[in-house]
Amino acid sequence: MLKMLIGMAAAAVLILPASPSLACADIALVVAVDGSGSITDEEYAFQKSAIATAFRDNDVLAILRSAGNVAVSAVFWGDGEFSTQKLDWFVIHNGNGAEAFAAAIDANQRRVFGNTDIGNGMWSALDMLADSRFCAVKTIINVSGDGKETVAPKRRQTPSLYQARQRAMKMGTTVNGLVISDEEPDLPDYYETRVILGEDAFVMEIRSFADYATAIRKKLIRELSPPTEVQVAEHRQ
Repeated sequence: MLKMLIGMAAAAVLILPASPSLACADIALVVAVDGSGSITDEEYAFQKSAIATAFRDNDVLAILRSAGNVAVSAVFWGDGEFSTQKLDWFVIHNGNGAEAFAAAIDANQRRVFGNTDIGNGMWSALDMLADSRFCAVKTIINVSGDGKETVAPKRRQTPSLYQARQRAMKMGTTVNGLVISDEEPDLPDYYETRVILGEDAFVMEIRSFADYATAIRKKLIRELSPPTEVQVAEHRQ
């Protein structure tokens, strides 16, 4: 089974087969990206470019090499009335395979808009992590956004942020946040109390999208580093 996982890593994409289970990754990371109506097309494209660039960065690749088998995917979320956009699982083995994920991020075409339904995005990411044919030693959701959960009547039932967070707690999934607080100065506090989850969970704040590329790179290094390596990685920034 391990040989099969390594072979799939060389192809970069982890396609979930009909088999009942897969060998576990060391880390499974879902990047959950805000695509709600407050995000312009230019900002959406900038987020994509920044994430793709981060997975081509030498320091991020070095951390990926030390992390072993890392399964990574992305969810682009917006209004809960519409489906989220998901990328399939990509396996990065000892740093190999990151380019395929970066290219898939680059190729994504926007199909999400509307309300800021953070819970819907988190729930979609948890669905991916909960697939019975897939497992990981550690699971992480990396949520980025520029606003609070929309509280308004919905045309159909969608998971709330509270419900998604409760599910993440039961699954033992760490939820980290990257907030763009140019319009909502109290957004970091909101993410601290309402979004992030886990013993080593954290929030990073930026004041403008111009800082997004640097922040997502630092965030990935912190998330993927073993605890003993985090301070060393941050010292190099």
